[in-house]
Amino acid sequence: MSSGTLTTPVDRAAARRPPASGSGFRPDIQGLRAFAVVVVILEHVFGWPAGGFVGVDVFFVISGFLITGLLLDEHDRKGRISFADFYRRRARRILPLAMLVLLSTYLASSLLFLGERVRSTAWDTLWAGLFAANWRFAATGTDYWQTDGPVSPLRHYWSLAVEEQFYLFWPVLLVAVLGLAARRGRYGSGARWAVGLFLGAIVVASILFALWEVGQRPTVAYFSTFSRAWELGIGALLAVAAPLLARIPAPARPAYQWLGLTGLVVSVLAITAQSPFPVPGAFLAVISTALVIAGGVGGQRLMFPLTNRAVQYVGDISYSLYLWHFPLLILLGAALPAGGAAIAVLTIAGTALLSVLSYHLVENPVRRSSWLERRPPGTPQPTRAASVRRFAAAAALAVAVVAVTVPVLRPVSQVPPEATAVTSQRELAAQIGTALAARDWPVLTPPPGELGSRGFTPGQGQGCRPAVPGGNECVVGTPRPTRLAFVVGDSIATAWLPLVRGVLEPMGWAVQDLTYAGCPFLASGTTSPINAITRACPGHQQVVRRLIEDYRPNLVIVSNAYRQRFTSTGGNPAPAEWERAARAAREHWLADAGKIVALQPPPLGPDPKSCITRLSTPDDCVSRLDDEYRSYAEADRRVWEGKGSWHVPTTDWFCDSERCPIFVGGVIVRRDGNHVTAEYARKLTPLFDEALAPVLDGPTD
Repeated sequence: MSSGTLTTPVDRAAARRPPASGSGFRPDIQGLRAFAVVVVILEHVFGWPAGGFVGVDVFFVISGFLITGLLLDEHDRKGRISFADFYRRRARRILPLAMLVLLSTYLASSLLFLGERVRSTAWDTLWAGLFAANWRFAATGTDYWQTDGPVSPLRHYWSLAVEEQFYLFWPVLLVAVLGLAARRGRYGSGARWAVGLFLGAIVVASILFALWEVGQRPTVAYFSTFSRAWELGIGALLAVAAPLLARIPAPARPAYQWLGLTGLVVSVLAITAQSPFPVPGAFLAVISTALVIAGGVGGQRLMFPLTNRAVQYVGDISYSLYLWHFPLLILLGAALPAGGAAIAVLTIAGTALLSVLSYHLVENPVRRSSWLERRPPGTPQPTRAASVRRFAAAAALAVAVVAVTVPVLRPVSQVPPEATAVTSQRELAAQIGTALAARDWPVLTPPPGELGSRGFTPGQGQGCRPAVPGGNECVVGTPRPTRLAFVVGDSIATAWLPLVRGVLEPMGWAVQDLTYAGCPFLASGTTSPINAITRACPGHQQVVRRLIEDYRPNLVIVSNAYRQRFTSTGGNPAPAEWERAARAAREHWLADAGKIVALQPPPLGPDPKSCITRLSTPDDCVSRLDDEYRSYAEADRRVWEGKGSWHVPTTDWFCDSERCPIFVGGVIVRRDGNHVTAEYARKLTPLFDEALAPVLDGPTD
């Protein structure tokens, strides 16, 4: 074994045979590429088919098959595998277009977005450029406060990262296995058996790990290279087994391929976002893809749905289509908040245009060029002038990127104007009306560009130990305060804490935060986007119930999001179940509380981090009350308007005539789609003080 290669004896006859892996040009595989990219784009743009995201799994199997086949063919022909040649080919195939899309997306984002969103996109660009985007999005996906945030225009780069991480190690492992087989005198089919056994172990280990990870941390499992390796491994196994697959009787080959294509259609229609993924959710798509590939090894591949000229061209430009469609979708959605169908039309048209251009002007020319190739002796070298021009162009590009990137990676210190509290509902209504009539953005607080970096006060909404390992101690000081108030509920209640503290603490109340983001105070099982929260929630609720029984607080303030994913309804929101669960919590969990006040959650609306852009107007961020919200609000009122409990409606704090602006009196109302900003909560303290007065002064009934 020498630098970057493995050398073993070669059967001279084998070297003259056509590739045994079936890795030559395969029109049916090109058709599979087209199928995969089309269903991915349809699911992203139109939300149909629901399982369109399994197109990525199709790509993984194809990639594993083709790349492993090329490596094995090289070994069969030359008796060695050149790492340098392999990575040179990968760089020519992947880098030019990937970097072009990254740079274009980042520059467009910096022109469209503000502050923190630009900084976030800059970091996404960096991680994607290092082919580690999957770990970046796995980390942000397990952060509760980012699960409902703006979608990165580069999120789709996670799959490219998985592939390149796999190929960083797979050629090395393949060389090691082949070398070990050669030392034991195993060549040809014997070496393939050794590789097949090794691959089988990787596939089994990856599936078992994925089963564990899906149960423990499903978001990470979706992006994890270790939980996805089995899919590329299945493709690699097909390449290893190609000599055996070539023996499939010719009459049976069409059956394999049609069965596989049928399975793919079923998978994109049957799989949903709620399916456990990638195991077992990807099984059908992976097996179906394997059947199509296996059926075409060594035989005719003339399935019309996959091999007609139109589908072949879509397969040719599939890489370009995949890279361009998602940035266009996200950026156009932000630039045209009320675009509706126009966004879909422009995304499809723009993706097609950019993909055709980049395929013919960038992707294909670079792939067929001698870029990165070693020049044979005697080959004319580039002139000094040409070298200087290339160096100057590269330097200018680097300086431009750095000049744009550095300022946004370092947040600029900015002191926002002070938010002034309103004195009455009439004054607030007037400010809401002014905001609804605004045509231009005023100076806003907090600054829109800083919303993404403004979390809750450290420690708030963290849940209670020991149920939540990283939560708060949740202890009441000794002696017990004379006026003790508990705040319970999910992140909606956490967001109300500045309002509650602003009213109660000046009057001598001790306010105890018992909220847990993602865990509502409802007597029914719920599912959070974060699996760790789902598991810890019942224990946290038990801790809070015990604290209420032990300390009998004078006041409990409760607030929960409306659209909960109840386990009893299969993870689907249901107003009737919400009402039943809230009523059960009131009657059984809060029986030892002195007085209970339920704060209605804010109406849902667009995330200001997405809708406040350099191109948008205030009207683009206005939301409307819908029937679902009114249904929940009515159920909320029915539950809490009773003996010992009071309901505080908040719709008029946000809306006028069922229209709700994103800012009121220069203060941004929500930090995302449903959590009130601390600044707006403090602005409302006089109104909450007024609502609480009859509760605190009156009897408990």
